[in-house]
Amino acid sequence: MNSKKEFIEPKNHEEFKVKSGAIAMIRTLLAKQENTKDMSLDGNSLDTMVQYCQIISINKGGLVLRYINKNGRSSEAVELDLLFIQDSICFTYLKNVPVKTVWVSQVAGNTSSSDIKTIQRDVQFGEMTLHQESQLDRFIKKYTI
Repeated sequence: MNSKKEFIEPKNHEEFKVKSGAIAMIRTLLAKQENTKDMSLDGNSLDTMVQYCQIISINKGGLVLRYINKNGRSSEAVELDLLFIQDSICFTYLKNVPVKTVWVSQVAGNTSSSDIKTIQRDVQFGEMTLHQESQLDRFIKKYTI
């Protein structure tokens, strides 16, 4: 029996706004042009970039994130953790879910610096285990409006 599901189109599900305190942590793999023999494939080593994001809305197929992009890179997110912070306690509900970006845009006019941009990104969940699906259901029931 296969315990994984394929990518699900986010548009096929009811969308929910989330309560304050819901964040996502996305990890991206970035190739560095270095000759590091012990970590390299074809002379490139990999570096992981972590970005903490505000969750704007969520559904069973994916979510909409907003974050400040300080470094100007808009790389593809490869994994995501869903977190909820309440009274300085962090609860992790979903770990290591592969995601793919389906849409990215810059949010207009909220900072004076041209180096700092607010980005809104729609991501689609990848294959999830049955446990991850159960955790997603719990997160949606408990932390959405």
